[in-house]
Amino acid sequence: MDVAMALAVLFFCLLLLSSAAITFLLLRHCLSGLRRRHRAAAAADVDAEAAEGGAGARQLMPPCSPPPQQELPLLRPAAKLVPSTKEEGEPWKLTWREVEALTGGFDEAAVVGRGGSSTVYLASSCRVAVVSPPVAVKVHRWCGGERWLRAFRQELDLLRRLRHPHIVSLLAYSDDHEEGGALVLEYLSGGTLAERLHGGASPPLPWRHRMRVVHDVAGALEHLHDGAPPVVHGDVSASNVLLDGRGLGARLCDLGSACEGFSAAVAPTRAAVGSPGYVDPFFLRTGIVSKKSDVYSFGVLLLEAITGSPAAGIPGPDGGAGGGNLTARLLPRVRTEGVDGLADRRLGDDYDAAEAGDVARIAVECLAAQPGLRPTMAQVRAAIAEKAAMSISIAHHDLHDASDST
Repeated sequence: MDVAMALAVLFFCLLLLSSAAITFLLLRHCLSGLRRRHRAAAAADVDAEAAEGGAGARQLMPPCSPPPQQELPLLRPAAKLVPSTKEEGEPWKLTWREVEALTGGFDEAAVVGRGGSSTVYLASSCRVAVVSPPVAVKVHRWCGGERWLRAFRQELDLLRRLRHPHIVSLLAYSDDHEEGGALVLEYLSGGTLAERLHGGASPPLPWRHRMRVVHDVAGALEHLHDGAPPVVHGDVSASNVLLDGRGLGARLCDLGSACEGFSAAVAPTRAAVGSPGYVDPFFLRTGIVSKKSDVYSFGVLLLEAITGSPAAGIPGPDGGAGGGNLTARLLPRVRTEGVDGLADRRLGDDYDAAEAGDVARIAVECLAAQPGLRPTMAQVRAAIAEKAAMSISIAHHDLHDASDST
């Protein structure tokens, strides 16, 4: 009897649950129907208002606006690629078709530079509907190489966040193509510092401009090192310093080898080794890269600015190859005798010998064998500002005079 009663109670409970479920479904169906009727009524009201408005309602759409499904123009106005200040928001994101348009279909005639995995194209106003200053398009091809893809991502990420007047500006980018990416950068027509120091066809870069350039580069490195998190550039060289057409403005570029978040020193397996002649010997011995690695490379750059000699590949005494690196040949002499007789001969007497000696001593400190004995970039920049103050001031006036004349 008790079993029969329990089954009856269980059946009654199941019946109540089924009834509640059916009731819920009926209510939901009714509410859904009411909402559809409400939307239909609202749409009818809008159609009626549009019919009453006639041509006046149609005038709300701009006459030049494309239909919603029409494809957008291939390339945005180039003037919008160039920000008026470094603080203006995010750079444009371009499609790969827009990158092709900027480079003229990757025209070889537009190539202005090449790297390990990248090619730099000059995109001028002839490829853009709106006249604007030319820009440089750095196209990366990784072809399945994880190292090159990582370098592109590293440089893109840093340039999107960095803001400094002496670090090259990122204007636009494309990062969703499966085999490559592109960085659209401000273009500086003066070429690289290496070309102006060592290029035989170019007039020699005046002493005062050299001091202004190395001071600006020191400021850019100080900004990287003192940031939060700090950044190690990893490939400081004269080839990675861009100059404007007058040789007055300098921009540090190529952050593909940079390391981020290194407050002291670490030894990552993917650490950059830098360019020949600039590499920190301590890094070569230990595999440890730090901010002081950049300081060493900058010391080499200072010697280049003083002597006009390249960091590597210096001809030997017989005029052939095998002369060794700049530091190996000159650093011992600079340490003991200074730079007398070592200044760039193309300058003639048009340089300040006292400044050259003081800047050489700064270079010697940067090139100390032990990283702990090297100064910080903040100290280096301050020392250059003090020891080469006269030349930097004259170059500053040159910049203003050139700006006033344009």
